[in-house]
Amino acid sequence: MNDVRTIEQLEQTLRTAEPEPLRPARLAEIRSRGRRRRQGRLAVVAAGAAAAVVAASVGVSALVGAGGERADDAPIAQQAQPKEMSALARRALAEVPGAVQVSSWQVVIPLPAGAGADELGVDGVPRHDVEAGPIDIGTRWYTGVTTFGRQGFPAWLYDGVADYEQHVLGDEDGYPVGSTDIGVIVDGGPLRLACTSTGDHPCAPSMLSGEDGDLVHQWGMGTDDFLLPGSDLELFHTPTYTTGSPRTVWIGGADGADVASVDLVTTDGETVRATVAAGTLVPGETMFWGTVEGELAKAVTRDAEGHVIEEHDVKPCSDPVECEVR
Repeated sequence: MNDVRTIEQLEQTLRTAEPEPLRPARLAEIRSRGRRRRQGRLAVVAAGAAAAVVAASVGVSALVGAGGERADDAPIAQQAQPKEMSALARRALAEVPGAVQVSSWQVVIPLPAGAGADELGVDGVPRHDVEAGPIDIGTRWYTGVTTFGRQGFPAWLYDGVADYEQHVLGDEDGYPVGSTDIGVIVDGGPLRLACTSTGDHPCAPSMLSGEDGDLVHQWGMGTDDFLLPGSDLELFHTPTYTTGSPRTVWIGGADGADVASVDLVTTDGETVRATVAAGTLVPGETMFWGTVEGELAKAVTRDAEGHVIEEHDVKPCSDPVECEVR
């Protein structure tokens, strides 16, 4: 029978004693599960979620990127309910150099030296496969501590997150790795939009992490149906904390290159004018992106004369795979 502990019991353990280091074999299993889940997500283009190794924690949310982790279509307002900061997050804020509090319960820490995407067991993206970009769209690659190996992380932090994943988030079917549910988020570096040569697509929109010359594919835009003539636009989302508070970067794709402007309208009635790349990033197609505070209600595309091309309402969804796009 599994040893199941409540969050309160775990936090009491963290307050009173250093967690015992997990054995190397167990850590290897954690990393292996993370790689398998992440590769599976890329295969089905599922969104990054808190309980998986986030490829974006997109949206892991339209990706992990959706995932995130791509589009996790549970309303963002429901996903971001205020929480009390955990003991582990409080200690990370106090003791990890560069740690920043970004919400009532979340702390972002920098990626330690020695930890990096090369630990994930995935191939990098050759520069010659990048047809356009990568472009900074205002976010970073946010993921969990156990996405990586132990290098550079304090033992109490790494083991504490791993223990939480196994005993609080886990069940009889297993446990997640790379979770940020305990409130500790790793800033994994740049996450940028590019057009890459992948599979059947000579130029497919993709989110890439890493610096130039060391790029890693994190997530793509689902089935890319918006690239087909006459298709509706698609929306994807990924979190950002670059302003010091939780916000959401929405990324959209629309058929054709007639889009001149895009308004992102929140449920509170606020409008954000998106950045538009019509026919430049993806030949013959439109990509756009913008950072929104709160919950997105719809995206409105217009042509050069201001006429509405499409008014696209954000669609609710309960299935994480179907929530890849909205």
